[in-house]
Amino acid sequence: MDRRIERTRRAVVDATVDLVSRCGSHVGMTEIAQAAGVSRKAVYENFGSRDQVLLQTTVNLLRAELSLKSATTHSEGDILERLAHTVADHMIGYKDYYAAVLSGPGGYLAGNALVVQLAAACRQLRSEQHQPSASNLQERFMIHGLLGVLTEALVEHDSADLHAVVTRLYHEMVASHRHS
Repeated sequence: MDRRIERTRRAVVDATVDLVSRCGSHVGMTEIAQAAGVSRKAVYENFGSRDQVLLQTTVNLLRAELSLKSATTHSEGDILERLAHTVADHMIGYKDYYAAVLSGPGGYLAGNALVVQLAAACRQLRSEQHQPSASNLQERFMIHGLLGVLTEALVEHDSADLHAVVTRLYHEMVASHRHS
């Protein structure tokens, strides 16, 4: 990719994180372009729409900040549980951004992109560690539910302990699965 395009995309992503964190997910393309120091035309040419800006910003944040290796820092528990704690760490670091983007316009697209990325990361980690994998549908369902609960905790409780939410949810899910 051309370096100018990379710089423009990076500037738009950085500006979007900042703007959405401060102002909410209703920010417009003009505001994003101004904050990024680029033209509206450049934003549209690189992303297509405001929803795509939010989607790509969310995916870029996850890719840049959430390494697969960090999912192994929580040494106890299933890979999905460890990955969930890593996601909690990541969401805490970008709390205002995720609370706004996942609960606002375009939130479904951004949330679904997170689910896809996290399901792929979970499958890869299970494969690398030779652990059995749940069905893709089952794993996506669990990740989608987890993100929904984490988003709700971020939006409704300013001081929510996301790690406690992950631990409780995961253990309830496992207990429920054993009884079925």
